[in-house]
Amino acid sequence: MFSFTPSSTSGSGQSSFSPSFGGPRPIFSTTRHVGETPSKESSGAPELFSSPVATERSAIAEDIADISEDEEEIDDEDDGVFTYTLQDAPIVAGRLQDWQGRKRTLKFRLPPLYNSGVAWIDGKKLDGGDQVPVVPEEMKIYPAEIPDSAFSDDYTKFVKDSYELYRALTDADHIGRPNDPSENNLPKYATTFLQILDAARRRVFDERLSEAYVVCHCLFASYFADPGITRAEAIMEWLNQYDPRPTTEETRDIMTAPVPYDEPGFWELVHKLAMRGLFFQCSNCLKEAGLAYGDPESKNAMQKATSILETAPKGSKAFGGHRQWRARAITFAEQVAKLSDVKLRKGLIALANILRGDSDTILALSESWQEATAALFLFHDPTPSRLSEYYQMAVVEFPVDLTVISEAGCAAIIAGDIPKALSVAERLDICVAAHMADFCDRQRMLDDFYNVATLDLPPFRDWLFMAHAINCCANLGTWFIGAAYLRDTEGTEGLSIIRESITHVYLDSEPTLTELLDLCKELQFDKEARQIVIAWSKLQLSRNQIGSALEWLDSIGNGHEIRAISWQLLESSLLNGLTLPDSILQQYLPSPQLCPGLIREFIAPYAIYFAFKNHLKEGDIVDAAQYLASLIQFSYLPGRFFGALLGELLPLLDRQRPRALPTTELIAIMNCLYQWEKDAGKCAEGIQFLQDCLSVTREATDLAEDDWRIEYPNIAAQDVIKLVRSKLITELSRAYLEGE
Repeated sequence: MFSFTPSSTSGSGQSSFSPSFGGPRPIFSTTRHVGETPSKESSGAPELFSSPVATERSAIAEDIADISEDEEEIDDEDDGVFTYTLQDAPIVAGRLQDWQGRKRTLKFRLPPLYNSGVAWIDGKKLDGGDQVPVVPEEMKIYPAEIPDSAFSDDYTKFVKDSYELYRALTDADHIGRPNDPSENNLPKYATTFLQILDAARRRVFDERLSEAYVVCHCLFASYFADPGITRAEAIMEWLNQYDPRPTTEETRDIMTAPVPYDEPGFWELVHKLAMRGLFFQCSNCLKEAGLAYGDPESKNAMQKATSILETAPKGSKAFGGHRQWRARAITFAEQVAKLSDVKLRKGLIALANILRGDSDTILALSESWQEATAALFLFHDPTPSRLSEYYQMAVVEFPVDLTVISEAGCAAIIAGDIPKALSVAERLDICVAAHMADFCDRQRMLDDFYNVATLDLPPFRDWLFMAHAINCCANLGTWFIGAAYLRDTEGTEGLSIIRESITHVYLDSEPTLTELLDLCKELQFDKEARQIVIAWSKLQLSRNQIGSALEWLDSIGNGHEIRAISWQLLESSLLNGLTLPDSILQQYLPSPQLCPGLIREFIAPYAIYFAFKNHLKEGDIVDAAQYLASLIQFSYLPGRFFGALLGELLPLLDRQRPRALPTTELIAIMNCLYQWEKDAGKCAEGIQFLQDCLSVTREATDLAEDDWRIEYPNIAAQDVIKLVRSKLITELSRAYLEGE
């Protein structure tokens, strides 16, 4: 493991959508020199130093001494730094100080689009001194990424699940009439999104995502409650999940006592259960209190209390039955005021005051503004328009702690300041904030946020989706999701981001390529489509899928690249011998008429050489010679290949074999040789390439048996040309003697 810690004041570097890398930059090092002035080359880059505390090997005496010295350096660093760790650093146990003394520099490079790149140990010293040789143990490529920017697998799943829900909701809006309250599907989709987010926060274990869940749940409870419950019940459910009270332990400690009623916290427990709308649990506590009634009135009062609790209106009937149920609570409060048992009287009066929505009692028994607001909303008057009024009453007694981001966001929601709530949510998780804004936008809750035409700004929902989309585009596996979000935003900025990033998407498969090209066609990105095809063809070439690369290049009419590949094939065959082509080329080379137009035109030189080698292998010397002669005489043959092709003639000019070439071909080849030697540049280039071909013979062990170089293992390139010329003259003499 190899750790390094960048300064918190480091520069931002290049944009994620920069069209080029700009070259590798030494931006982090294994040591840091206090007070050192960075060079121009690295002045805009963050500086890092090694943290041996994070190494995975066991500490011995020498290591501990090294670590102690290093910790002194760490203590001098600025606050707010982060440590980034590379696995398996080549530090031998007990040699940490020696390794640091070598003053290694760690360089890294990021691709233009994604946040994940590579890092490597460089021989250049941090102080710009002499090069330090890189030992074999250090010759390793490490993965590197911008800290806290890459999506984990679990978070990627959350992003994908959220997008699928977003797409389903969009499709539902197009089919139905979302403005019709009777057909409003938003609460159903809001509940589903909350379930997706809840599952994600349990997998990802990110405190910010958990806080974002609290804010999102508060928004959905306040404005997208299930039609089967009131908004007051939804907010109370949110509170009970966000801050569950009383705890299971508190309830168990009191209710498992021999006489729960005699426990000091009994009435506090009952009142808290009532405040939280947990009527069934509250009723059970009263029934199981173990109270020894001293008079009939006390028993009747307890029975009356449980009856009121158990008949509390819920769900769709709650709003209509609230007034009558509250009236019962008011009457009950008047009745219990006459009880002779002081303890029972005080407890039941407080309970009755809670149930009838007495603000003084609720505020006195509450522990937070959230609890006070939810209880007033549930018991006093659950009319939605009064929610902000209850919030204002609560925060007088319990001010909002704005240092807790989730609490600030929830406070803005309850107060009705949705834009502020979304801004707070953005600080926690941009994906959650964007989807919250989408729900609000569909509910027309952001229409009055600002005048878009006047401010010349994108709608708030679009702004959040653009930020989220850029994050998606910068991570493998979610680019298409980001592009879809960008397409759904207003204006041209989203399309500009797609245009700039689409050519940098990693082409992991042909379906990905096809999807990108379909998108280019739909958006009329013709130039970008050509760049993508060229990139894919190069990737196919690296996989030795040459036929596929040629077909894709032909599809965009790129004859220049096809011609270059054709010459590269010929060069590779001359150097390393003919190898079996891929399945597509195996179809094209024997039957050129099957090739698409451009491929048929530019693949011809390689196809001729391929035919020559096949005929030679089959022992068809005459046909092989004709193919080779035609290639040597090709007007547009690059001069660098001429010498190597002349070498291929040697087996055909053997006096022990029947003559393979007619006189006219021999004369034509000698004329080509003369013209080639006249051009000093072409001749020198050809001699050098021929020498390279001969050098391969001395190193290779798997050349084909019919390779001409096997017979001439130690010959020089110039001698090959002389030998070919001599054999051509001999063949002409032979032809004359044979009377041709």
